[in-house]
Amino acid sequence: MKLVVVGNEEECLGFSLAGVEGLVVEEESMFIERMQQLFNDKEVGVIAVADRYFSLFSDRFSGVVKQRAIPAVVFIPSMDGTHHQSSLKEYLASILGIQL
Repeated sequence: MKLVVVGNEEECLGFSLAGVEGLVVEEESMFIERMQQLFNDKEVGVIAVADRYFSLFSDRFSGVVKQRAIPAVVFIPSMDGTHHQSSLKEYLASILGIQL
């Protein structure tokens, strides 16, 4: 299983220094296309996504995450600041569909 980071060029570069594969995305349509590819790749175990894409991810892929345990999706703070302001508890509750 491999870890893949999805973000802008600077975010991917930082992780590549640690040997992590990165997919550079600059616009929403490219993000959606890359995520669909990653969900279909059996080698991907964890996808780390820049949190600027959290709302787009929630709208498009929350159903996929609820149905599958792998790949796991985690959100990391973006280089230009944190975009996602909800707590971990709120995030997990929305993914799991239960109140924590």
